[in-house]
Amino acid sequence: MAAAFGVGEIASYWPEQALGHGVNALTGPALPQFRANAETAPALAERFPWVQYGEATSHKLQIANAFKPGIGFESAPTEGRLGEREFTIGSRAVIPWAPMFERPSVIFRANRELQSLAGVEQLFIKDEGSDLVAIYGNKVRKYEFLLPNLHYSGVRKIYSHGAYGSNHCAHLALTGRFAEFHSGPRSEGMDVVLNLYPQAITENVVTKLRLLSATGVTLNFMQGDAVVGVSIKMLSLMNQTTKRSAEGYIDPGGSSPLSVLGHVEAAMELAQQIESGSCELNRYPDYVFLPIGTGGTAMGLALGFYLLGWPTRVVVTCSQDKSSLAKLVVNGDIGAPFDIAHACHLLEESLPWARKLGLVEDDITPAKILKGRLFYDNETWLPAYGKMNKRVAERAGLANDLGLVLDGTFSAKAFDTLGSFAERGLLKNKRILFWNTYQRFPFETILPQDDAWAKYLPEDVQSRLFT
Repeated sequence: MAAAFGVGEIASYWPEQALGHGVNALTGPALPQFRANAETAPALAERFPWVQYGEATSHKLQIANAFKPGIGFESAPTEGRLGEREFTIGSRAVIPWAPMFERPSVIFRANRELQSLAGVEQLFIKDEGSDLVAIYGNKVRKYEFLLPNLHYSGVRKIYSHGAYGSNHCAHLALTGRFAEFHSGPRSEGMDVVLNLYPQAITENVVTKLRLLSATGVTLNFMQGDAVVGVSIKMLSLMNQTTKRSAEGYIDPGGSSPLSVLGHVEAAMELAQQIESGSCELNRYPDYVFLPIGTGGTAMGLALGFYLLGWPTRVVVTCSQDKSSLAKLVVNGDIGAPFDIAHACHLLEESLPWARKLGLVEDDITPAKILKGRLFYDNETWLPAYGKMNKRVAERAGLANDLGLVLDGTFSAKAFDTLGSFAERGLLKNKRILFWNTYQRFPFETILPQDDAWAKYLPEDVQSRLFT
């Protein structure tokens, strides 16, 4: 059974000096974030100019900055499933995109001590985190395509799933509630309903639950892989409507065929940084290491590197595996690791977008894109999702001391995979890019410091948090 609580009770608890209606559970300074910019163009448009809305092209689809006034998304005819829609503007099929953080995220060369810890001589970091801006980085790249698409389809309430400490759920709550992603008057944002399932309890998980409670979203607590899998399937059915709808669904992790474009875009941003000489990495990386959950980041980058013609190998560290029943329900595949099968399906479903944008030919398949390019580690995630083994924890602690902040669910395990590859002699004389997906903003600084929020959680969740 799923237990639930509404945010009305929680919102009534917080003191009056907390900030304004809609953010009255967050204390301290207002959420710092990027201000909407109608002139920002996607990095895809620099490499492939015809994808930019307004350019003359024979291709079927273009991308438009959602902040530009007067495009007419609100009244445009649409087609496709909710959250994956094309809008007909004049004679063009267009998808909206809303830049929601400052470009580009930084690339820096690791210091000598950090390179020694990793076991490589040429280690670069793509830093997708910020100390100063709450709405930033890896997850937000996905929402830049998803949220305006849903908004202009009429959606004002979104549902999704994730673990208690899900980065996706935390950042969807912040972005959906407080970010700007359309050209109309600023509102309180979307209502968000999150269906959460258990994971190992850590300090990070408690912070994430505190954050979710503070943002004004509704939380449903669920038990069991099968229950969660069926719930995902059932809620995703709401996106099958062909009409404008007030409610929509976002897949776990924020990964969808459309949101994969967010990390194709990130690959083009990386190419811009390298080619402009704005970073110390002066050629394509031989290897990129990153974690994989639902696969949007990894598949977007792999597709982007393919489009760039780079021979870069993408090495992913799985964040979990699941029971055969869950694999069958969610992926229809009980043989491959859960994360890998899900990601490969996602890439296949994203290729129609790439074809319509004129990026790939009709005969391009996931196998052609991933052959010799994708490698995975399905062991380092153990002993559990969100829980580090001793080796991973020690290496992550040392990395943190050297200035590389990692999280125990995803990035710390990917950094350990990097070290393991180096120990096996696979990275000698190679240019290595570590894609640090962790958004390290200190959320605890804007949250109340007492435990009163927790009394609204189901008793079984409270008992797990405070034992």
